[in-house]
Amino acid sequence: MQKLQQSQKTFLIYSLFLAILPILILGGMLLSPSEPGNRIFLGLSLPRLALASGLFIVFVLFTLITVKAARDREWAEKLFERWFGTNLLGQGIAWLAAIVFGLGWIGCFLPFYRAGVLAIHWERLRPAMIFLLLASLATLIAAFLKRSNFATLDSKTTKIYKTSLILLLPIILLIGWMLSAGFGVHAPEDYWYGAGVPILISQLLAALFGGMLFLRTEKRWKTSRPDLVIFLLIYAGTAILWAREPLQESFLFIGPYAPNRVLYPFADGALYDTAGQFALIGQNFLFYNGPFFERALYASFLTFLHSLFGQDYGRLMAAQAVVFAVFPALVYWIGRSFNVRAVGFAAALVAMFRGANSIAASNMIDMANPKMMLTDFPTAIGVALIILLTCAWLRTPERRGYYALWIGGVVGLSIMLRTNALVFLLFVPLLAILASPLDWKQWLTSSFLVLIAVVAITLPWELRNQSLGGTMYSSFITKFQRVIELRYRAPLPPESFIPQENILSSMLPEQTQVLLELVNKAEFTQESSCNTVACFVPNHFLHNVLTSILVLPTSPVMDDLRHTVKESYPYWQSDWAGSFANVTFFFFILNVFLIVLGIITVWKQNRLMGLVPLAVFVFYNLSNGFARTSGGRYIVPVDWIITLYFLIGVFQTVILFANSLGMGWTLFSESAGQAHPGQSSVRTNVARGIVILAILFGLGSLIPLAETLHANRYQGFDISKALSDREAQLASTGLSLQEINSFLQNPNAEISVGRTLYPRYYIENEGEVHFYPVVRMGFPRITFTLIGNHGEKGIVLPGEKPDHFPHAVDAIVLGCKEQYYVDALAVILLDETGAIYSRSPESPLQCPLKQPVCDNNHNCY
Repeated sequence: MQKLQQSQKTFLIYSLFLAILPILILGGMLLSPSEPGNRIFLGLSLPRLALASGLFIVFVLFTLITVKAARDREWAEKLFERWFGTNLLGQGIAWLAAIVFGLGWIGCFLPFYRAGVLAIHWERLRPAMIFLLLASLATLIAAFLKRSNFATLDSKTTKIYKTSLILLLPIILLIGWMLSAGFGVHAPEDYWYGAGVPILISQLLAALFGGMLFLRTEKRWKTSRPDLVIFLLIYAGTAILWAREPLQESFLFIGPYAPNRVLYPFADGALYDTAGQFALIGQNFLFYNGPFFERALYASFLTFLHSLFGQDYGRLMAAQAVVFAVFPALVYWIGRSFNVRAVGFAAALVAMFRGANSIAASNMIDMANPKMMLTDFPTAIGVALIILLTCAWLRTPERRGYYALWIGGVVGLSIMLRTNALVFLLFVPLLAILASPLDWKQWLTSSFLVLIAVVAITLPWELRNQSLGGTMYSSFITKFQRVIELRYRAPLPPESFIPQENILSSMLPEQTQVLLELVNKAEFTQESSCNTVACFVPNHFLHNVLTSILVLPTSPVMDDLRHTVKESYPYWQSDWAGSFANVTFFFFILNVFLIVLGIITVWKQNRLMGLVPLAVFVFYNLSNGFARTSGGRYIVPVDWIITLYFLIGVFQTVILFANSLGMGWTLFSESAGQAHPGQSSVRTNVARGIVILAILFGLGSLIPLAETLHANRYQGFDISKALSDREAQLASTGLSLQEINSFLQNPNAEISVGRTLYPRYYIENEGEVHFYPVVRMGFPRITFTLIGNHGEKGIVLPGEKPDHFPHAVDAIVLGCKEQYYVDALAVILLDETGAIYSRSPESPLQCPLKQPVCDNNHNCY
């Protein structure tokens, strides 16, 4: 018997596979018969019988082809060449197989609940989908084997893969140990959350398709500024997508409650928004009823937004999303810095999709998104700018002084969003040492310029603090002290009633103290075996890394967002114990390999510059570890870096296979070309540095400037005159000026004027678990926050549900001071309606006011 040639062997295996495949699928169909009323023959309904007939015909056809190919080598080789060669028929078969593979993938991995009108028939169609998927895959493999030539691969590519595989082995061992020991996977602590915002498999495939299309077309562009055009297009597309995504109910936007049925900020969101609202009434920002706080940048940003877009939070957050939409465009620019524009474009699409996912899943998982009043997402923008500027700094040594100043400016702004950014004051000097290990003068100069730029941009706010009687930069020390006090102790158990958010930081000090006393009295605190710095820092660090990797798909199943985070996978639960199904673990390890491959690839090409995002990722997550926080919204500033390296690894692999087919694709674009100006004089350099510092100081001045945009609304306000002007309306509620004056003689009675915020109506025994004035109480009431010259007060007004209670209007509140709120007797609006809301049922005019008592029939007396 003649020795079979390689092409004949390949064709025989291909045809034999397509002969056996339909028989296996037919067997499965016969083991799953149709419903009794629909059976026609062999337990199959008419549609399934037609499908079975088609499969049987395929079986007969390819059985005959296999027999013929085994007997006639020359015929088999010619047919193999015609079907899978580079001729017109071969090209057509390859493209058809690719299209059918995509359809088969969708058919096999699209869950029935996403199949629309076909949902009830989806399982019955699955055998056909499996056949299409596997048959098209076999066809593509056969075409690839016919055309490929891996011998042409360069040694550099081979070395990259070998290095990646070698590094993968200890990483797998580390992951195995983590999953078995639970270290970095789960812990009985607060501030320990699940995975980051996921990218769905369908979205990832769309981003990869977009990146591949970009790769094939980028050299054909005729515009002289393609990167700027792409940057603007990405920004515009993201802004439209994010702005159109509706604002979702979440822990930070509770409701919608009567009487207005709109979402108002809550907890940390209310903290930042209320600070900005103080500036709108012409007062200094107040945080926890105090003027000093280290995260003033976001509060001032909200002040400017409110000044431009008003008090509608749907419109306000849409405007914020439009501003934050610059983030995916910056991700593209980072890819451009590495000369991997196609990867940058795909990474920008991933960032865009994840931003939309984070908005849509606001009420499902812990996160920060472009439509939340949190500082985590804008910090991601600061991190992206730091990476961009650092790459430019490494690429153009002759301009390092200027870039060091700009880096320091962005670090300063980021510090005023999240204190973790202080870690970059260590990152930049370390990078300077690595970039120029023997140039100590350069290191000292760069470090000094970064520090002086941080001071320049933060100085206006610190001067404001000093003018109010504070100590410059003391708020950062206070922040560190608070973190140590709250988190460097035995952690609270997960089942603690303290919320799974950064709640303690957004409560008034007295409220925090009450909760801590309750916790201690209930003996909820438990000792942890990992309660030392040497243990919990790496524990949280590894958890940050793990939850960042888990944003990538671990299954080919095309679940929607809700099923992904709530039903199909457990990674978004803070108590996830590290269990993987076999298939998901395989995909998880594959993702890790592609991330490692991406890191090695960009290192080989760009050396130190290629590791800048990785270093930022490590430094920031170490700072999270020291702060004893991990997962969830805490990784939002840096988890996108993982997707960037992952996509580099994916593109490197796709290009490897494409080039084995003779495509001649390249991952790295041609260098954008950097201008290398001649040496400037010392005087010129100093002058430019002074200009940059002046710009930074001006930008920093915008933060305290927000406090001066509006005049003090209540300065010199005469409450007595306002009451006199409304004497008739007061009489209609049963109150007279004389009775009010007598009531105010009570020791705890008070009358205040201010702006109403966040009105919410609750029936008896309903409310929120935390925070006055919205905690549960035994009677129906309207609650709101009042801000004014007196600071911030929670107001509780018992009574029936009003038809409307306006947000952000002036009002006078008469009532009694309780420990954590004001128990209101009457609320007098100072708007055009002049409405007066009085307490119901009535109470004697003395403090404390009589608390309503309600029966089971909702009657209160």
